[in-house]
Parts: sequence; C-alpha cells; structure tokens
Amino acid sequence: MLEKSDTDVGDVLAAFTRHEIDVALLVPTETGLKKSIMDATANVRDYLLSTGIHDFDDQAQGPENKVVRRAYFVEPDRLVESSVSLYRPQTKSGDPRIWFALLGRYADPYNLLAVFEHEGDLYVVNASRTEVLASLDNAGSPLGHIAAKYRRGEDPVVGELLDALREIAAQGFVRTLRPGDTGVGMTLETLLGIAANAEKTPDFKGIELKAKRIKRAPTRSTLFSQSPDWSVSPVGSAWNLLSTFGYHRNGKLRLNCEINAKAPNSLGFMLSVDAEKDWLKQDHVRAEEERRAHVVTWPLEVLRGRLREKHPQTFWVGARCRGKGADEHFHYMQVEHTRAPNVRNFQALLESGVISVDYLMSQRGERQLVRDHGYLFKIKQKDFPALFPPSNVHVLA
Repeated sequence: MLEKSDTDVGDVLAAFTRHEIDVALLVPTETGLKKSIMDATANVRDYLLSTGIHDFDDQAQGPENKVVRRAYFVEPDRLVESSVSLYRPQTKSGDPRIWFALLGRYADPYNLLAVFEHEGDLYVVNASRTEVLASLDNAGSPLGHIAAKYRRGEDPVVGELLDALREIAAQGFVRTLRPGDTGVGMTLETLLGIAANAEKTPDFKGIELKAKRIKRAPTRSTLFSQSPDWSVSPVGSAWNLLSTFGYHRNGKLRLNCEINAKAPNSLGFMLSVDAEKDWLKQDHVRAEEERRAHVVTWPLEVLRGRLREKHPQTFWVGARCRGKGADEHFHYMQVEHTRAPNVRNFQALLESGVISVDYLMSQRGERQLVRDHGYLFKIKQKDFPALFPPSNVHVLA
C-alpha cells in the first residue's frame, strides 16, 4: 500500500531518521476511512511488537479481545488525544487490524501516516501535511520537543581511519592497481593495507569502506550484494534465470538490468514485497496479458541481516579520476561517514522504489555456467538520509 502514498516515502523517512525516530508507516484508503478499518501490516505489527505496545500473535479473535490504548494526533501546535484499537476480527482468519478514533477528521485517503511510540503511547503524524512534518525541526512544537529527546551523541571512534585517508589524499592522484570499475575500491584498500578477501564483514576494524568515482551525474551506491534463495525461487537457479530471460550481446548471453518495485523494466522485471511470507520477490510482468509471474525470491530477514552486518559504520569515499583503463588515476577527496542504518526503513524503501536491485550476469564459456557479479542492492546518495542517521562529511583534500 505504500506505493499508493500521496507523499514521497523516502523524504518522510529521511525526516524522521534525521531525528533518529523509528516509525511505522500506514496509508489509509478511501474505503478504510469510510469503514473505520485498516490492516495492521507486517511493518506495523513488527513495530508494535518491538516497542512493547502490542503482540498480535498472542491476541485471540473477536471484539471481546480488542485492545484499546491512548494515542495522539500530532498538529503543528498541539496534540489531539485519540485512541487506537488493536484487534483481530472474528471473520476469516482474523487478519490483524488497527484503527485510530476520529482518523477521518485528521487524514484524507492515501495520506502517509507515520506512527511512533513515546512513553507508552502512540503518536500519529500526517506526513502528507507539510506543516505537520515541518514541525519536527521546530523545538518549540510538540513534535520537535519529542524529537529532541531521541538525539544521540556522535561516535568519536573514527579518527584513525580519517587520518589514514588524509595521508592518502595528500599523495594527490595515484595510479589504479586494477583496470575497470572495481579499481577505485581495490586501490584504496591496498593503500590502507587491507588484504583482498571475499568475506562479507566490514573492511577496516568494523568500518565498511565504499569507494566510488565522483561524477557530475547522480549515481547509485551499492549497499550490499545478496544472492536469491534458489530453493524458494520458482526459476530454480541462476542458469535458469539467465537462459530464460537473458539476451545475446557481443557474442555472449547476458542479463544486466536494474529492477525496482515502482514499474516493470524493459524486460518486464519488477520487485514486490510479500509481507506475509516476509519475502522480496522479483516478478515477471506481461502487461498485455495482465499476467504477473513470481520468478526469484529473497527472504527479507536475510536482507535485513546483510544490511545490519555490512553497515555498522560506513565510510563512503569519493575520488576524482582522470585517464582510462590501466592508466586511470584517483585522487581521494572526501568521505561521508554513516552510522548503523535504520533497518526498519529498508522494506518501505524497497516497496516505494527507493532501493533497487541490479542483475549483473553473463554466460561463462560454452557450458551452462554463470559469471555472476552479484545481485546488487542499490540506493541513490541523495536518499541516504532515509536509511541512515545524520551523516558526517569530511573533506580530505
């Protein structure tokens, strides 16, 4: 339902992440507002469980088991008291429901609602109303007053790596140690004394290093690479994926493309989130036949784990470049230091198309073998604030 929001999900998550407030997101429909009913999505259920507000799994069906708690609608200058009902109806399988009393007076259909817990109560922020969301930055507003209590101090344990990067920057342009796209990262790691390895753990004493060329055109940054779970993927294997949907270019079978959840790409590939199974799926869409077939699967828990594992702290190092191929040179100029990402936002950013996936596959030789350069989960640098708490930018040279 987040894809139907009338407000940019990434921008809203960035606003709350900047203040280090963890939120769950809801989008009421026209029917839902009329009938006073909303599904408690997996994202909302997980948030309520993690904050100790409510556990739907332990709740029996029926109106007699409904739980009602205090809630507040946030206005720019005041809080309006309401209540939240948490229940599982007697009908069907008792799908979890949530409703805020008098929500129809506070929100319109497809407004984006950010819900968070504070001191045992739930607060609802209509993020589609710019004056409400803007009050986050006003310390004198009710929302700004709450936000001030969430801020944490900066982690100072980054000096050693910064000093080493400044020494490298002082060398000016250095010649690449490996031609091609990966040269900028491999060269930096070698200069820092980091041995090449295939491990998925951070590079430098718990800090992940991501080096990239500074370009005028905006580029996407790789968060991590993660292969699908072929055992629960209908396509069955990387070779089946490549041989079924790949194309021939320069005498080789290839499958190189970007995929997101907003719209099918030129190959008909599109991402979708199956909240009940906790899966991210890559589907194949045939618009003319109104068909959508499930092709590839990633368990979301695995992806969330990779994000936690890969980015406890990350240095995103930017380098200016000159020359080409084996004669390319890099001058490492700046670094953006991000801290542990808000993993809860990850699913919402997938659903809204902010995070996308790149396939980089080709046939190896004449046999049914795949040269796999990774299934890359990527995000634009401008969208970092939606995933990471406030970052620090350091100019190296």
